[in-house]
Amino acid sequence: MSQGKILITGAARGLGLGMTRYFLQHNYQVLGLDSDKYALTELEESRLSGLQLFHLDVADEQAVQTLSRLVERQFGRLTGIINNAAISHPFHEPLRHLNLAHWHHALAANLTGPLLICKYMASLLLPASGIINIGSTWAHQSEPHCEAYVAAKGGLVALTHALANSLGPDIRVNAISPGWVDISDYQPGKSAPPTPSPADHRQHPVGRVGEVEDIAALARFLLSAKAGFITGQEFILDGGMSKRMINMDSPAAG
Repeated sequence: MSQGKILITGAARGLGLGMTRYFLQHNYQVLGLDSDKYALTELEESRLSGLQLFHLDVADEQAVQTLSRLVERQFGRLTGIINNAAISHPFHEPLRHLNLAHWHHALAANLTGPLLICKYMASLLLPASGIINIGSTWAHQSEPHCEAYVAAKGGLVALTHALANSLGPDIRVNAISPGWVDISDYQPGKSAPPTPSPADHRQHPVGRVGEVEDIAALARFLLSAKAGFITGQEFILDGGMSKRMINMDSPAAG
């Protein structure tokens, strides 16, 4: 028996692909959106039951509006939306050389895209359902030369509580901000990132790097009736890394 229909953006690779597989395994129908045609083709060829795929640039307002009409005609009401689509470019592009077009591209995909999905798709949600925005611990911590990505993710966290007020009480909106998650098994057609080393695992207070299932399980809970009193919140899932003091000069300092 189907648990409902979930719309997931950025569904064809990385964390989005992992969440797509997770929700399908838990008997949800999934409408998967992605701008990567190659990855969509790879996923389509897997012939997963309950999966419908669409090619979409989430920052294209006309395309999002058109798709919302198609979804309403063909699939009816939704039980949840997960705004996962994002790009990391221009990650680590030095500030002095930051191309303004790259900045706008990152903000369009990572911040404007979720806004447009909510603008046109929220009306398709059943009462008491929810929206999950996938943020990042980069909204709270930075390295040099990551201004566009960090600004977009920080904006997405703030957008979350704004949407919670605008769409409530019928629709709840929350954010999940992952830390390091191993997505090495979810990168079709591209060189997978290296699997975490034992040292990578040990540096986390919980003793391991995050798994896709950690994020997906929380998303499933937040979209359920059991989370009916939770909205406008950000949940940081990083194995405790953001709460760990790092002092390279003196471990005993502080």
